[in-house]
Amino acid sequence: MLEALGSVALAAILSGVAAARLIELTSSARLAGTARTVATALRLARGRALAAGGSMEVRLDAARMALELRDGAGTLLETRWLPVGVRFTALPARDRVQFGGLGTAQNATVTLGAGARARSVVVNQRGRVRVQ
Repeated sequence: MLEALGSVALAAILSGVAAARLIELTSSARLAGTARTVATALRLARGRALAAGGSMEVRLDAARMALELRDGAGTLLETRWLPVGVRFTALPARDRVQFGGLGTAQNATVTLGAGARARSVVVNQRGRVRVQ
C-alpha cells in the first residue's frame, strides 16, 4: 500500500513538472511563430513597395496587439493580430516601418515578448528583414 502511494505521489510530481515544461514550450513556439509572421509581413510590404515602385508601411499597434499593412496613401490592405500571450515589448520610432519604392527602409527593430522570452525582428537600411 505504501509503495502504491509513493508511486502515485511520484507520478503526480512528474506530471506537474511536465505540465510546466509544456506551457513553457508552447509559449516559446508561439513567440517564434509570431516573430516569423511579423518578419513575413515586413518582407511582404517590401516586396509590394518594389513591385509598385511606391512606398508601403507596416504600422505596429501595441495597444491593439496588431500590425497593419498600408500602401503609400495610407489605405489599409491587411491586418494581422498577435496571438494570446505574445506582445510587443519594443517598437521602432513612430510605431511603423516604411519601405520606399526601391525597397529601402530606415533601421528598425520590433521586439516581441512572451513571458520571460523575447525575439526581435530587425530591418536594416537596405530593407533586409531578419529574426534574432
